[in-house]
Amino acid sequence: MSGIAGVIRFGDALAAAELEAMLHPMATRGPDRRAIVCAGEAGFGIALLATTPEALAGPQPWRHPESGCIVVADSRLDNRPQLLRELGIDRPADDVGDGELLHAAWQRWREGCADRLRGDFAFALWHPGERELYLARDPMGVRPLLFHFSPGRLFVFASCTEAVLAQGEVPATLDEGRIADALIGETEGIDNTCTFFTSVQRLPPAHWMRVRGESLVQQRYWKPIGTDRPTGLPDTEQEWIEAQRERLDRAVRQRLRSHRPVGSMLSGGLDSSAVVALAGTICETERQPSFRVFSAIDSTDPECPETRAIRAVIGNVRCAPAFVDVADFQGSRTHAHRLWKQAGEPFDGPMSLVASLYEAACAQGVSSVLDGLPADNLYATGRWARHLFNQGMWRESWRAAVTQWRLPWIRFPRLHAMRVMAGCLAPKSIHAWRDRLAEESEYRDLLRTSLISREFAQRVGLRDRYRRYRNTIGGSHQWHESGDALSSLAAPYITAAIERYNRVASLYGVEPRHPYADRDLIEFQAWMPLGLRIRDGHLKWVLRQAMTGLLPPEVAWRQDKYHIGWQFSRQLLSEAHAADVQPQGVLEEGWFDASRVGNAHADPEGTVGSGLFAMYVLLLWWRRIGHPQRPPERA
Repeated sequence: MSGIAGVIRFGDALAAAELEAMLHPMATRGPDRRAIVCAGEAGFGIALLATTPEALAGPQPWRHPESGCIVVADSRLDNRPQLLRELGIDRPADDVGDGELLHAAWQRWREGCADRLRGDFAFALWHPGERELYLARDPMGVRPLLFHFSPGRLFVFASCTEAVLAQGEVPATLDEGRIADALIGETEGIDNTCTFFTSVQRLPPAHWMRVRGESLVQQRYWKPIGTDRPTGLPDTEQEWIEAQRERLDRAVRQRLRSHRPVGSMLSGGLDSSAVVALAGTICETERQPSFRVFSAIDSTDPECPETRAIRAVIGNVRCAPAFVDVADFQGSRTHAHRLWKQAGEPFDGPMSLVASLYEAACAQGVSSVLDGLPADNLYATGRWARHLFNQGMWRESWRAAVTQWRLPWIRFPRLHAMRVMAGCLAPKSIHAWRDRLAEESEYRDLLRTSLISREFAQRVGLRDRYRRYRNTIGGSHQWHESGDALSSLAAPYITAAIERYNRVASLYGVEPRHPYADRDLIEFQAWMPLGLRIRDGHLKWVLRQAMTGLLPPEVAWRQDKYHIGWQFSRQLLSEAHAADVQPQGVLEEGWFDASRVGNAHADPEGTVGSGLFAMYVLLLWWRRIGHPQRPPERA
């Protein structure tokens, strides 16, 4: 994970100082090397974190000696040998830098080149002859790409918002809707484009963009479910189980490729445990050093389910574990303790457990860390029963409803299934009425636990924002027209979570790698029969079966969702409360309800205690970025 930046001044000469200023906020993203290339009206820069052999093979930004095309990339391309063959480049894969490879791909396939790539990437290519800039981002948005566009005058892009603003001419005008999102928390993933500034946007995942003078064109190049059924899918249940293990093993193996140490988070849940088991086996088989694993535990509680699961995995897999004990964290003052003061965005403040693990990895010289994100969504079952009911498969619909509710914590699954079936029979007007009631109740609860001013919520249209967010959740389950495939991996809230991990990791010079965000794995999982995703009260049944022999049964079939992350966050909340951060200087913005702020200070454990921490993080972020201006009042 490197930090990249670029500026196009249409018709005007560019100063290298603009790129220098943009690279400064990205110093921790790229500790290995900084470089800048300027050519007339275009300039590019990189703060490099070299985590693959090819990252050192050629310079970046890379410039084609004949055409003058310039490429800058934050990338890890997994199908390099295939690309080299198709492009006719007859050299060892590690000797060809990503800049050269991406340029060749663009020459061959133009806008279609992004769809040919596998891995994680965000890159830009400038063609001076055509005065055209092409940018692209990987399918799940693992690598960030943000931009500002003033048609015909200026285009600025970078790996983080701070770098875009550092260019000097991009107005730092707040998007107050995002301020409200941060105060209530729930609407973080409202869409794939907005930021905290009206002048800065995100290029959505799985999109390419072409910029030429006055025009800007964006286009989606990939969806989790294509038009046609893929060839070579398994036929039998056992074949699906074997293919599940094989596909995940391939995704993990690709993310172990590095000339530096690679490790993984291990929470004791099924998803990260499967990654660690596969990675440990790969390292042992290939006679590599023991795979490094980073876990948060609670040594003071011998019955802690998470700690016991972590120790069970470590006892079963050849690995080199490192522990962050919540008891030690509470008594220490590590970099992670400052996360609430240094968060890249206000949403990052509660990520103290994750920050602690990245910090531990950094201390051991591990530059790439795997995790289990976003595995839960790979096994979505959507409205399975309703889908079958609408196809006239009523008996199958009933069975699906019972299966989806036959979970350990549900006492009467058939009663819930009957409600599902009643919903299948209900007209759309009833569903709309029920959704409105649920939305109203949820919205009131969000306001009740937040310190947001009701007037401010009304001013930014927060109720409508919440409705928009809810609609993205409801529309996240995408079915193939045949009814044989289902995926929810295109939901904006998933991208929001991935981007949050990226921002936190960047504070420690660490690159997150997500095996479950692998494009080929996602396409495979979309066609997995829903009866294999959930069975006998077990979500992810097929993955549990696939891990037989690799994970101890108590982990492979673990059902609880116990997680000690709240203990780390509570420690930071205590420190924030002790610091007594006051909202002076921002009260006039009208964001907070002054009386509720006072009540929260008096009773931080009360109803609005969590809202207090959100306020602290937002205030410190607002002050750190220099009190950006509010947008003009609406007419």
